[in-house]
Amino acid sequence: MHNKAPLWNENSQVYQLDFGGRVTQESAKNFQIEFRGKQVMQFGRIDSNAYTLDFQYPFSTIQAFAVALANVTQRLK
Repeated sequence: MHNKAPLWNENSQVYQLDFGGRVTQESAKNFQIEFRGKQVMQFGRIDSNAYTLDFQYPFSTIQAFAVALANVTQRLK
């Protein structure tokens, strides 16, 4: 498993990930995880105080929530 690396967008001069319309706001907390070449988790901001979490096998609900929570709390320091 690994974090999917963002791609550089020449037009807007920023790094971006394609969340398929599920994530609507930029945030350093947004991420995607790939496993064996397939995206298995994505987490991202959809409002000023709201996030979305999408996941599938091999993550369970508790595991996906733990990864997302660790990502959010790590950035609060």
